[in-house]
Amino acid sequence: MELDRKDFALLNELQRNASQRLEDLAKVVNLAPSSVHDRLRRLQREEVIRGWTVKVDSGALGLGVLAFIAVAMSVPCGSVVADIEAIPWVEECHSVAGEWCMMLKVRVPDTAGLLALIDRVRAIPGIEKTETTIVLKTQLERPVIVKGPAAKRSEARSPALSL
Repeated sequence: MELDRKDFALLNELQRNASQRLEDLAKVVNLAPSSVHDRLRRLQREEVIRGWTVKVDSGALGLGVLAFIAVAMSVPCGSVVADIEAIPWVEECHSVAGEWCMMLKVRVPDTAGLLALIDRVRAIPGIEKTETTIVLKTQLERPVIVKGPAAKRSEARSPALSL
């Protein structure tokens, strides 16, 4: 799918504030609201926009502990994904390179909940060991960096290298 400058501008605006009205988005990209609507539907259909979410304060929901759990295993990563997916406190699960096979991002109410979660993860057949890091404070959280088509070819492949 070929994206143009207006698509990139829409993506940036939506990441900044996804609850904007079509009329407001249309002003940003200088298009009619119906054209913005068509573009957004196309971006969804092509899975550039993979979903619409609401960002919530996890502490207000009683999930005050954020942690990352590194997992080493003796089985292929894919064989434990269903078991990990069945644990509702696991927000993200990534296969990683290096000493560890997977990295889990988890949120739980308290350290007792974290201990129970770790025990549950360790009970999954094939998981050999874990190492947990508790987050004390999130210093930076931001959306994906979206650059328009005017970016140089090397920047388009690796935006971090151009920073």
